[in-house]
This record gives sequence, C-alpha cells and structure tokens, in this order.
Amino acid sequence: MSAWTDLFENRTHSLVMYSHPTDYSSQSWIGGNAPAYFDDDAAFTFLREQNYLFYLSVTLPDIDSMEAVSGQEMISVFVPADYERYLENNIYPTCDIQVFQHPVFSESTLDTYTNPALLKHGLTAGKWMKDEGIAEEPFLVKIGCVPKLIQQEDSYIAALHQDGYDFLIQIDEEGYTDGMVDEYVFGYGALYLFAKFDDGKWIDPIAGFWQYS
Repeated sequence: MSAWTDLFENRTHSLVMYSHPTDYSSQSWIGGNAPAYFDDDAAFTFLREQNYLFYLSVTLPDIDSMEAVSGQEMISVFVPADYERYLENNIYPTCDIQVFQHPVFSESTLDTYTNPALLKHGLTAGKWMKDEGIAEEPFLVKIGCVPKLIQQEDSYIAALHQDGYDFLIQIDEEGYTDGMVDEYVFGYGALYLFAKFDDGKWIDPIAGFWQYS
C-alpha cells in the first residue's frame, strides 16, 4: 500500500512536523522572512497593499520517499496583520488567509512581510505516524489523514466538501515552543488547509478555516 493511500485515501497516517529554534536556512520554517519567491513580483503586490504578514512555509516531501527532493514545491501562508479582519472571515469561502503553492525557494533577505511578533523557527522533517499516536504529543504541522478539530461542527467543512475539497494540512498553535510568539496568531488555535485530490496529486490548496479554543 502506498504512502499516498495511507495519507489521503484511507487516511490512517500523517506526516507530522515539530518546531525548533534555528538561525540558519531551513527547508521549512515559521516566522522570519517570506521565501524569496515573493520578492519584487507584481503578482503579489496585493499582499503588501492589503498588509499581509508571512506566517509559514512548508516544503512538501515526495510522498513515496518521505523526503524533500529536487523539484519539489512548497506551500506558503500569509495572514492579514489585522486580527479582527481574519477573525470575521475565518471559514470558506470567505477565509481571509492566503495560501500559495510554489517552487521551493530559500528565505528572502528582505523583511517585507515579516511578523515581528513571531520568532523564526525551523520545522523538522516529516515524521510518519499512525493517527491514533498523534494525540500523545503536540505538533505544529500535520499533513494528511484527518484534521484534529478544536470545534466539532459540521458547518466548518460542509461547503468545502460540497465544492470538492478535502483536508490537506493542519497548522496547530499547540505545537509552538516557549517564547515563540508574543501573541497567538490564531488565538491558540489551528489553521486547516484543504485541496482538491485527483489521480494521486492535489491541486488548488486553500485555507479552509481556522478555529481557536
């Protein structure tokens, strides 16, 4: 049975990542500067104009080898600086979190989108886990299987499923290390990314919703 089947079809396993302090370039990171991919590109002018801040970039592993390999891509997440703005728009189809899948880039030297309240940390490589084992320790990133919801309400997911989206990645603030943030970005909660799945690949990753405790 393939890793893809376990992650996204049978949904029995996840790839889990944890945060760790770092002062060097990482393949995946939270806080710090955005990937250089977003430097001086007119397509992302709206991020600056609408005052978005960089949150996280995850290099997507090769699903079969479970490793980051040449040619892989990454997902980057940007959050409005105004908390009230994305608090009011927290559920698909009006979730106001920006998600981009793009070629792997290193961290920019520019602080255009840097959130000063979020101390940069690297992310560990994905750890392969059965879903029942994930409750034993907090994680920062969970790829595949099913989301670990804070609020068990169908209204969060109904429209996503109706439009053909399914769960892709969870980013959970319970996995922050001490001193990592001055203010919780999601109210000590979690952000849930969704995508469409077809023929062994995903497309159109989006922010489905976020919840807080």
